[in-house]
Amino acid sequence: MFLSPLRCLLLRARPTLLAYKPPTTGSSLRALDHFPRSSPSPSPSSSLSPYLAQLHRAFSRPSPTAATPKRFFTSSPLAKGPRPYYRGGSSSNGGWSRGAGPSGWRYKIDRLSPNTILYSIIGLNVAVFLMWQYGQSVLQQFRDPTYLRFMTTNFTCSWRNFQSGRIWTLLTCCFSHEGTGHILMNLASLYFMAPPVIMMLGNSGFLALYLFSGVISSAISLAFSRFSSPQNPWYQSHGASGAVYGTIAFFAAAYPRTTFLIFFVVPVPAWLCVSGILAWDLYGSFFRRGGTTDSAGHVGGVAAGLLFFLRKMGRV
Repeated sequence: MFLSPLRCLLLRARPTLLAYKPPTTGSSLRALDHFPRSSPSPSPSSSLSPYLAQLHRAFSRPSPTAATPKRFFTSSPLAKGPRPYYRGGSSSNGGWSRGAGPSGWRYKIDRLSPNTILYSIIGLNVAVFLMWQYGQSVLQQFRDPTYLRFMTTNFTCSWRNFQSGRIWTLLTCCFSHEGTGHILMNLASLYFMAPPVIMMLGNSGFLALYLFSGVISSAISLAFSRFSSPQNPWYQSHGASGAVYGTIAFFAAAYPRTTFLIFFVVPVPAWLCVSGILAWDLYGSFFRRGGTTDSAGHVGGVAAGLLFFLRKMGRV
């Protein structure tokens, strides 16, 4: 999953997001969270469009008496919606889901600082990258491919690994980078895009999005390479691009009019930016085979992020 020419447009996303100021008419999710806590919030249906009202219901705290539908993926129970930090919650917030009670794993994850989650993911990617560098160094100095073979069989997505029962490679490859430019581009994109998504979903919700997007991206890449190029059984891919694209697609679906800067200069709405990325990688999947870019994996990441958003909105 190597970088594509459009990846450079993401490098200035975070400053743009921080400078973004939603209108006071309640046309964005951030504005919906500014109602006074001491007085009841106005009904979303009375002042918002149906789409924005649904966004409000999906990302805001449920009322104590509201019945919360059971979903496989849910945002963090401690804070739903854009808030800088996440404080403690209780069962009066609408009921804890499985594993989210005061002693559950989700509660413990959501009690952590959002920066802890972000830097932990970055640290895992860096650690696996250093393992790749060590394996290449051993191969060059001692002509011993054992360590590099271990990395290939456990940190790359390939049909050979899948057939051998190494199912975990669908996930571990999402933390694996062999090239310097590859990891720098992916981690820069993650650093800029992850904070606003964590503010919407909370820590455990963001982890679910990241892992879900990575696994779906790997699975689509594996299936596409298997059935479109059966003559190349040694095809393998790795990288966090799918998980990063899932994060970007989720944000663009929630804030479609937020401005991204292409090549640091050209302002483009988020929905158009992600649509362009998707179109470019769809074209690459069918007409630019044999390169170093896993376009099918990129398409899978974008699709996973949009699916996660629709699931959160209750449409799937």
